[in-house]
Amino acid sequence: MDGINNIARNNIKIYRKMRKMTQKELAEALAVTHSSVSAWEIGKNSIDLERLNEICEVLSITLAELLSEDLSTEAAEQNEENKQLVDYINRRPEVKTLLDVTNDSRSSDIMVAVKVLEALKRR
Repeated sequence: MDGINNIARNNIKIYRKMRKMTQKELAEALAVTHSSVSAWEIGKNSIDLERLNEICEVLSITLAELLSEDLSTEAAEQNEENKQLVDYINRRPEVKTLLDVTNDSRSSDIMVAVKVLEALKRR
């Protein structure tokens, strides 16, 4: 469990900061003390699996994301951006259709299509 805690403590801090949350705000959301969050992040205290799941819920991430080894701030931000794109595509079926249609297209053809769409948008 120590290996998991070492990975989790780093990733909690990364995702907490990405969410622009303080340790105190995370503590309040989890109904724990500020010192508990601090102790987790510096590796002073272990985190049980149930608490890890609660942290994931508060930070809106999966357990797999929280326990991802060698996670950097840049990688976490890219994961977040990818999730937002997938969510957007899932909400807009016409965007998914557009992606499917342009999948095997040449870059120059896609740029022409973008210009046509931009012109239509201005109408």
